[in-house]
Amino acid sequence: MASGRIVVITGASGGLGQALVAAFASQGDTVVRQSRSADRGDVTGDLTSDADVEVLVDSLVAIHGRVDVLVNNSADQMIGEAGPFDAHRWMQMLDATLLSAVRLTTLMVPHMPPGSSVVNVSSVAATQAFAVAAPYAASKAALEAFTRSLSLDLGPRGVRANAVAPGLIERDGLAAAWPEGHASWTASTPRGSIVSAEEVACAARFLASPEASGVSGVVLVVDAGWSASARLP
Repeated sequence: MASGRIVVITGASGGLGQALVAAFASQGDTVVRQSRSADRGDVTGDLTSDADVEVLVDSLVAIHGRVDVLVNNSADQMIGEAGPFDAHRWMQMLDATLLSAVRLTTLMVPHMPPGSSVVNVSSVAATQAFAVAAPYAASKAALEAFTRSLSLDLGPRGVRANAVAPGLIERDGLAAAWPEGHASWTASTPRGSIVSAEEVACAARFLASPEASGVSGVVLVVDAGWSASARLP
């Protein structure tokens, strides 16, 4: 069995996923990266597939014996699509963004000892309205509700559940690709800049830390104060 904490991070190949991996690894944790692609993660599998998730959990337990931190970061990132959403698109979003976390957490919890922690990655879209983003927003809102209920269900086991809700996350080329939106978000933050992936990752790491042992059922907004600002519509 590996020493130190065993941390599983889903959606580890994206920008935020990589920042999460770096944040936990910097503390000496053994980080297991999940990705759909074999060349981008330590474990692979489609989190919308019951069979794939069962194989993933079985392999993790066989190697490490337990999981101390589960970070559910995987999601369908397609938002801002033009045109109406049909029921099929809603189901795709719900499965990839909400049910993937439910599916993996349900099978992982029996292998999480007291003192373990689940951290779900939500979004400010769960509580703030955005045009043509209803399926994504609804999925993230449901993920936050799941987090709060999970904290009650897992409390007797000594396992905590929390979530981080990032705002717009800075990345290379974002300002050039979306100049109006980037400028608006930036101007609406008290400090005059949007959050970095590293800042969101550090917040997630805190929620999973022993220093946050009294925190459970909380959604921590990480948006540089954007949601508290007096934004114009």
